[in-house]
Amino acid sequence: MKTCLVLLLSVAVLAQPQPDDPRTRWFREDKFGLFIHWGPYSVIGRHEWARQFFQIPQAEYDVFARQFNPVNFQPDEWVSLAKNAGAKYIVLTSKHHDGFAIWKSKVSDYDIEITPYRNDPFGQLAEAARKQGMRFGFYHSIMDWHHPDYRPRRPWEYPGDGEQEKSPTNPSNLRYIAFMKEQLRELLTNYGDIAVVWFDGEWEHTLRDNRMDDDVYDFIRKIQPNTLINDRLYERKPGNRADFGTPEQYVPATGIRSPDGKPVLWEACVTINESSWGYNRYETEFKTDRDLIRMLVEVVSKGGNLLLNVGPTPDGRIQQEFVTRLQAMGQWMKVNSDSIYGTTASPFEKLPFFGRATVKRDRLFLHVFQWPRNGRLRVPGLKNQVKSAGILADQKVRLTVNREGEDVLIQLPSTAPDEIASVIELKLDGPPQVGPYVIHPESDGSIELGIESAEIDTRFEQRAKKENFLGHVFLTRWTRTDDVPYWNFSLPKGGRYRAEIVYASAMGEPQKLTVEAGGKSYELTAPSTGGEFVFRPAKDVIELDLPAGEQSLRVKPAAALSRFSFEKVRLIPLP
Repeated sequence: MKTCLVLLLSVAVLAQPQPDDPRTRWFREDKFGLFIHWGPYSVIGRHEWARQFFQIPQAEYDVFARQFNPVNFQPDEWVSLAKNAGAKYIVLTSKHHDGFAIWKSKVSDYDIEITPYRNDPFGQLAEAARKQGMRFGFYHSIMDWHHPDYRPRRPWEYPGDGEQEKSPTNPSNLRYIAFMKEQLRELLTNYGDIAVVWFDGEWEHTLRDNRMDDDVYDFIRKIQPNTLINDRLYERKPGNRADFGTPEQYVPATGIRSPDGKPVLWEACVTINESSWGYNRYETEFKTDRDLIRMLVEVVSKGGNLLLNVGPTPDGRIQQEFVTRLQAMGQWMKVNSDSIYGTTASPFEKLPFFGRATVKRDRLFLHVFQWPRNGRLRVPGLKNQVKSAGILADQKVRLTVNREGEDVLIQLPSTAPDEIASVIELKLDGPPQVGPYVIHPESDGSIELGIESAEIDTRFEQRAKKENFLGHVFLTRWTRTDDVPYWNFSLPKGGRYRAEIVYASAMGEPQKLTVEAGGKSYELTAPSTGGEFVFRPAKDVIELDLPAGEQSLRVKPAAALSRFSFEKVRLIPLP
């Protein structure tokens, strides 16, 4: 994967398949897949980029490759784990950047046959998936640090290379591309139907600079016309031929759309652990059950799929930290999967409560992350007649629905069925029709911008997330300045406002924040409140000049805020 060496700064704008395209129907409906990164790097147990990070010479790395021996690999158990978690498809690394093929390749001597393992892990997993009705696809790196013809080579390994030798247009690359196509032919002809070819490594421009990206695309289509191809075969530019985009380690704030505003297919690929994709025996941080369930909901509510990664051990086991989390997702999906599979994106630009929405024809699913204290859930601007309202976790419960102006109010039971994400189902008189929900001033002219209604402008390696605790919804893990919460709201008339933030901080030194609004930037200081969950308004306030009309407000940290919880911004009109 493209880790800390090269950041994913953008997502390709794709030539979007038609909504009724039968090739992509399964992808649009399945929503959830399991990614598996597995190879010789798992023997080192640090990172899939180990050979590059630690500058391991090829001969030394080959020692690890020959030790790869997955004697405890149980492909049926792997597929069962994915299936029971609610995943509908599996994508396995056939070859990562190190060039090692995890199948028996007739065109390479750098494959599973140099190891003590006598079977074909790729074929075993493909067959197990087929038996259990799971779709199967593979990841394939365009880069290849092992192949002698691949360019550019690693500068630490070949320091004497001239500019021509480093260049992706070096003639040797055409020989490498021919080799790559023959490996793709093996994978596409020997293992049955392939759902996805998931490329990586496009940032070195090997295919683009040799004008071979379309050639490889057509080569795959000729062998398996229905196989989906991701955007990393191409340079990320408008109109490329990929079937779906691949934001890595983050969820786009508003999903992905084409330049004309139409939604496109996309899939967020995310690790369960902190950042490495391959097995990392030193890893101590893992996303929680609630993180992963809510991430699945958020991705689907924005029109995407979630491809969640595990990195098995070199002997073929999936570590318990991954297993328990996937099992927890499966338990939630057993009750609530109807609100995930086959759904489309939320019709709402934003919601007044902490949660997300999905749609399935005339059914609207409201995923509530924090149960309202007053027992009422406000659905903004819903124009449809609500024929019935219930809770997926308890089909016997019928909820009372009333109208208040443009909004629908739902009376809820006193306690949430599920602390992580409770799903309310509304059956409507047709597909949801909603008016715009705009954050307006209260009767006293003040505006409260809570984290529950913010989006997070972010990119590769997102850390900040929304959380709730003891009635508060806040931004936590704010350890990157690239993670920026923002709000869009409307002012009927311009004026001067006092802005105060409400937060909790256990950090010793006062922290600097920047508020951007009305075309200007303002600095404020946030000293410790005495605890990470002790919420107080900042003593330092700023005054903003805001014109009438549509507004945007963003808050940026000056540095990583590891023990800082940001709850809301209050805008109070000044005389």
